[in-house]
Parts: sequence; structure tokens; C-alpha cells
Amino acid sequence: MSKQSRPQYLVSTDSIGFFGRSEQFVELWKEFFDDKTLDGVEVIAFKPITRLNKLISTLQKNGIKVLSFHGKTGGEDRLNFLGRIIMTLVNFGIVDSELLIKNFPKIEFLSHGPYFENELIKQMILRNQPKKIWIENHLRGKRGVDEAIKQINIYRENKINTSGMLDIYHYVAGSIEALQTEWPNLVGELKPYFLLKDKNGQQFFSGIHFPIGSRLGDSLPIDTMTDQMLKLFAKKIIPYVKRIVFENQQANVGLFFSTDKMLKEQKSRNERIIERFKKTGIIY
Repeated sequence: MSKQSRPQYLVSTDSIGFFGRSEQFVELWKEFFDDKTLDGVEVIAFKPITRLNKLISTLQKNGIKVLSFHGKTGGEDRLNFLGRIIMTLVNFGIVDSELLIKNFPKIEFLSHGPYFENELIKQMILRNQPKKIWIENHLRGKRGVDEAIKQINIYRENKINTSGMLDIYHYVAGSIEALQTEWPNLVGELKPYFLLKDKNGQQFFSGIHFPIGSRLGDSLPIDTMTDQMLKLFAKKIIPYVKRIVFENQQANVGLFFSTDKMLKEQKSRNERIIERFKKTGIIY
């Protein structure tokens, strides 16, 4: 690939948890923005909006671009019992999407397929004409991807700038226990989705969520994935995407907040993972 076609690399603010402070995010990631490894941030839009404003302001003061919001997901009723409880609580804590789009018109907006199915949400999007929306697969495997494709088509037909964001963990979640052996087959299944185009020749999925967190209930087991697995993904998938978002949910209390010791440990882990990604071609 030519240097000009390098994808955008983003990291999510989920790495500091629900109650994390903006300064903690800067502490964890600033060096990777300074050396141009990372290009921007996908902000989980947690309430209150005053806190969100402070987070955005702090990042901007440190030369870090906020490129997208991750809004409410919808689809809680399609998850298992524990997942339903967790996502109901998470979504309750996220700022209303219309407020986000009106107050931050230059920032793109991401949510999951089921959220965009809601007719009230659709009408709100049509009224407010956001800069761009990203539609993410919600459920495991092919079903989640098919749901997202359906919504991408609907919003494009309504002249909304829309792209698909394919969450790799959501797709492979049913195969995690056999990931070491199933990975080549899964990558083979994923590749055609990045070649698939709509009736106007526009690619459906131009972004990926690549979750690297220590909370394994919603993250790839990156610490046990081999370099060969990462190299295969880099070869087969990376050439076809324009944006890669590294989600980084932390295990246990790290989902909510981090102590100084936890931040130090996470920073060391992040550095190790980023170096592996550079070595294996996920980042170049």
C-alpha cells in the first residue's frame, strides 16, 4: 500500500472508564499522538455534558483530535441477561444523541445497528444532518453485520453520509474459545465484507473496531493472540479499511475508574501492544 492510503488510527476513551478524568487519558496516550502513531479519538459520550466538554477541551489543548462520538447502542433486549443489564446502565449514562449532534456538529457519530432502526432516531438524524454516522454491528457473527448493512442502505438512501464500522470482537465472539485454530477461517469470512459495495459502488464497511482491552467479555484476547494471527489480519483486512479504532475496556473496577497503579500498568500494556501492532503491520 502507498503511504497516502494509511488508515486513520483512533483510540477510544473507554480506557479510562466511566468516571475517568481527561488528564488520565492524556497521560495514557499523548506520546502516541505526538509521534503520529494515533490520529484521533473516539469519545464515549458519558454524562454530564459539562464533563464531556471538559474532556474535549483537554484533548484539544494537548493537540489530540476528537473525530467521533460513540453514542447509545440500543438493542439491549437482544443481549443475554448480564449483557442486557450492563448495556442498559451504560446507555443510561450516555448523553442524548440529538444533544451531541447539535452541540458538536463537526464531530462524527457512531452507534449500533439496532439504535438506528428506531424511527424517532431516524427522523432526528434526517433533521439534524450530522457530519457523518458510523453504524456498528451489534450481535455476534453474520446476523449483526446483516443488520448493520440494512441500516447503512436506509440512511444512504436518505442522503446521510454513512459508513459501516465492523467490530471484530462482536463478529468472532462465538468462537473465542477456539480462536487460535479458527482465526484463519474467521479472517477469511471477514474479508468479503470489506469488499462488499452498495448499488452505487460505495464500500459498506470502511472502519473496524479492534478491541484490545483487559476486560475479555468485550475484547479480543490480544495477549494470547500470536504475531502470526495479527500478521494475517494485517495482510487480509487492513488494506481495505480507512479507520481503525482501538477500544480498550479495562477489567473489573477499571471499567469504572483507575488508580495510579492501574494507570501505570495499563500504560505499560498499551505500549507493549502498540509495538506489537507496528511489528505485525496492524499499524504502519
